[in-house]
Amino acid sequence: MPDEKKTVLSWALYDWANSAFATTVMAGFFPVFFKQYWSAGTDTVVSTARLGLANSLSGMTVAVLAPVLGAIADSSTTKKRFLLLFAFLGVAMTSGLSLVAQGHWRCAVLLYAVATIGFSGGNVFYDSLLPAVASTGRMDQVSALGYALGYLGGGLLFALNVAMTLHPHAFGLADSGQAVRIAFLTVGLWWAFFSVPIMLFVHEPRPSAAQRGKASVRSGIAQLLRTFREISGLKPIFIFLAAYWLYIDGVDTIVRMAVDYGMSIGFKSNDLILALLITQFVGFP
Repeated sequence: MPDEKKTVLSWALYDWANSAFATTVMAGFFPVFFKQYWSAGTDTVVSTARLGLANSLSGMTVAVLAPVLGAIADSSTTKKRFLLLFAFLGVAMTSGLSLVAQGHWRCAVLLYAVATIGFSGGNVFYDSLLPAVASTGRMDQVSALGYALGYLGGGLLFALNVAMTLHPHAFGLADSGQAVRIAFLTVGLWWAFFSVPIMLFVHEPRPSAAQRGKASVRSGIAQLLRTFREISGLKPIFIFLAAYWLYIDGVDTIVRMAVDYGMSIGFKSNDLILALLITQFVGFP
């Protein structure tokens, strides 16, 4: 395979890797398991509020960190190091969910929130590597490949995880509860394994002295401040960014809370999971 194709595929495979978290954990099994296992015996309104709190805390943390991380990513050549850091954080916390005992909702919330920060923070640096992978004329094509592989990869593992929960004995598991815990572990392993290509085959330019270590952080923060000063004088851009922030946060809330809300108003969890599974394979093409 020519080097360019290898680089593009290696970059796109990270979306294949971490989309398993978005599908199996964030949208699918965590809301179900949180309500039925970690918050067992709790009123549905209370368990929904707890999940909403977890999503709010992780969302606010990402909202504060993302502009700084984005500026650092744009001004440095340490993108892969930061990507590795956040990916490791997400992998470790997601795998840790498989060990949380019934009723320990606080521990589950903490691990989930930190894993979400790892997922979102990693995406900042993953996206920032796109210019190193594709020329300006091919960026949308390469970006679309990443999105498509994300839907496909996340969907394939999710399909396996759904089969495990519906037919646990066929996989040598005791029950559906054990199957869900194993599903969290498979997401961590999947995320880690398919992150290897981007670390090996996607290369950044060599850093200058001004782009190393603490200097890259200082440079990123300085760039962020300059950007805010410039945006303050450009009203259409400011309004667009504020509108997009409100819009996309609403979309993220639906993704993370839809299954919980559905269960709270009487939909069966299996039907909701099936709807998510269909969405994955519709999204791929």
